[in-house]
Amino acid sequence: MGTPRIVAVSTATPRHRFDQATLLRMAGYEDSRRAGFFANSEIDGRHLYLDPETFTPRESVDELSERFRRGSIELGAEAVRRVVERAGWDLADVDFLATTTCTGRLCPSLDAHLIAELGLKDGIQRVHVGDTGCASAMVALQLAHNHVRAFPRHRAVVVAVEICSTAYFLDDRLESAVAHAIFADGAGAMAIAGEGDGPVIVGHQSLFRSEHLGAMGFEFPGGRPRVVLSKDVRRIGAAMMKEMADLLMDSQGLKKEDVRHFVLHSAGRRVIEQARRLLDLDEPQIAHSRHVLRHLGNMSSATVVFVLEETLRSGQPVPGDWGLMIALGPGFAAEGALLRW
Repeated sequence: MGTPRIVAVSTATPRHRFDQATLLRMAGYEDSRRAGFFANSEIDGRHLYLDPETFTPRESVDELSERFRRGSIELGAEAVRRVVERAGWDLADVDFLATTTCTGRLCPSLDAHLIAELGLKDGIQRVHVGDTGCASAMVALQLAHNHVRAFPRHRAVVVAVEICSTAYFLDDRLESAVAHAIFADGAGAMAIAGEGDGPVIVGHQSLFRSEHLGAMGFEFPGGRPRVVLSKDVRRIGAAMMKEMADLLMDSQGLKKEDVRHFVLHSAGRRVIEQARRLLDLDEPQIAHSRHVLRHLGNMSSATVVFVLEETLRSGQPVPGDWGLMIALGPGFAAEGALLRW
């Protein structure tokens, strides 16, 4: 059995897709400044787990919680079924399940609900990563990687599920409108094993800049989740992507020219553009990040899995290629993995 690798990737989105003009009307914003956040997002449309006939931006805490419960289980189960099939496994083959979300809470946690929904084996080992924001799929990937290293014959699945629409909170804060203009719903799953095709996970790295602890996260006024999103995130995030890339490359004595694939979290158009400049990348190297943002929006922790799926779907990676996979989250944190095809 070899080093843990990502043998399959899958994604899932809600059935309803909305263009930005429709979402602006549904959100209830009427001023030109907030409308500009939607128009200038470089997002064409997003999938949201809500019914356009009944949605109101003033749902109760109980309504939001119930929508998160239904959406997270439905999308999470769909993503897991797909990734297991793509890996050539049966659901009974899964030995370890790592789930993650930051847009809602369940107790029992999401992993327990998915074990029941999917009929996974009684002795499965599991972990749930909560409240780690947009970087949490990478944290869950670290745990799956470590598990497979400890148990080389085990097969692991990571699933990141975000129902960001349950954090739609209509108030007077500009950052709430920014969040409503870019975030979306979706799930991404990865199958991890010590053998098979797919990129080897050569190493992981975490990076914290605690002086920016308050730049991003959630508040819970009246029990409803409200996004905290400082305008400094675009600057902090891009700089930390650059720092993370340097750390990962230095760990193997690589230079930027040695890395062909940059799987970067589609945090927003300004973060992507600033990261492109700092990393000195050309447009094709960030094309998959831009594509996911334009067609799907920012799905928090699931987003980087969508970018990885686009990278694999392109058919561009060939044996011997190096890749960097990086996501950002509150803390302020960057989480990264070095991949080798």
